[in-house]
Amino acid sequence: MRSLRASLIGGMATVALVLAAVFVLVTVRISHRMIQQVDDRLTSLSRIMPPPPTDAVTIPPPAVPSDSGSASTTDIVSDVYLGTIDDSGVLQTVFAPGTSAASLTGPTIDAADLPTEGSATFTAESADGSVTYRVRTEAFGSTTRVIAIPIDDVHATIRGIVVLEAVGLLVVLSALGAVCWLIIRLGVRPVRRMTDVATEIAQGNLAVRVPETRSGAEAAELAVALNAMLTTIERLLAEQAESEDRLRRFVADASHELRTPLTTVLGYAELYGQGGLRGPDELDDAMRRMALESARMGRLVRDMLALAHLEEDRPSAHDVVDLELLVLDAAADADVRAPGRHLTVDAAGPALVSGDEDQLRQVLANVVDNALAHTEPTAPLTLRLRAAGDHLTVEVEDGGAGMEPEVAARATERFFRADPARTRERGGSGLGLSIAASIVHAHGGLLTVDSTVDVGTTVRIDLPAITRTDRRIGTP
Repeated sequence: MRSLRASLIGGMATVALVLAAVFVLVTVRISHRMIQQVDDRLTSLSRIMPPPPTDAVTIPPPAVPSDSGSASTTDIVSDVYLGTIDDSGVLQTVFAPGTSAASLTGPTIDAADLPTEGSATFTAESADGSVTYRVRTEAFGSTTRVIAIPIDDVHATIRGIVVLEAVGLLVVLSALGAVCWLIIRLGVRPVRRMTDVATEIAQGNLAVRVPETRSGAEAAELAVALNAMLTTIERLLAEQAESEDRLRRFVADASHELRTPLTTVLGYAELYGQGGLRGPDELDDAMRRMALESARMGRLVRDMLALAHLEEDRPSAHDVVDLELLVLDAAADADVRAPGRHLTVDAAGPALVSGDEDQLRQVLANVVDNALAHTEPTAPLTLRLRAAGDHLTVEVEDGGAGMEPEVAARATERFFRADPARTRERGGSGLGLSIAASIVHAHGGLLTVDSTVDVGTTVRIDLPAITRTDRRIGTP
């Protein structure tokens, strides 16, 4: 299949050939028609002229003086040549065309052009080659009459027509070339660039883009649409790669975290099978440890499934939730769990957000539990709720030992523990803040951790506020 560029060039060449053929045909037709008109005039002259005289004499054209008397402005007396040819073959001029200043020489006639009878019409040059005649010869016995009319003006007209046709053909071809160039530039060349881009994309380069031309052209709109499509595809592939990376990390983290409790359970099971547990006390201790490890595995699996569920960005409920109530409930729960802890609550409501109440309760519970678990019993704990423009901010501030900035920056990573030496029994699964951050992100908010060594840690939860008054507060 030919390309569009080749088709355009082929079409232009075809049009050029057709136009050239039409121009040639028109030129030949006009030339034939003009010569035919001269021949018709020669025929008319032959009908009105008397037979040639026996003794031909040369009759010069009568002089007609011009207005200025200048040779350059002389008037044409006649354009008809009249002569005779006797049996000796000599052309005798009877009347020669010319002007008031000079006469034209007669035509050069070969003996082969002379008719034995009737008449003949042909084209001949003058003796000096200065003029071309259309000649009609007629036989009158041994004498031949010659009537001729100069046709240089006919030839000049034909040449003028040819020049005009050539200029017209050139103009038409130039216009067609310009149109083809515009089509190639506005249509073919952008399509070729898009083809090159598609080839690069097929080779794995998703960062390439189609150069966008001036707006308004279809190719430009196609380029914009193609670039938008490429951006979307690149984003989707990046999201897919990120999802696959999260899945790999999830599997790796789960394998790593489950290895210890599974090893513990299997170890006690093998010890029991080999008779290594002697006496009821050792058996009870083994069962207790296996139950603890199994419960921890259950919590770990539950937390991992919850985190995976949140990372799928599944839509949560969109109830109207009062954060003041949730903060007060979280403070009450903390007071029950750590009755000796100095607890301060600063919450002035109502503070309404849209979301899933159970998930938001889990966020506060995870953050507060994390603060209680990772600080000394004497460290103070403050829960603060405040409005900041169109956002509501909940701060859980503890007066613990704090963390280094690089450690605080990783606090929301899954399975991350600020203190590697801390046991899993005391430190939990390492998913509490990760789950809380994922829930806050699903609600359009942001969870950040600020910490200073020997000062304490503040977990800040920012959520978009609403101003609706139809409060539908769920129950814990």
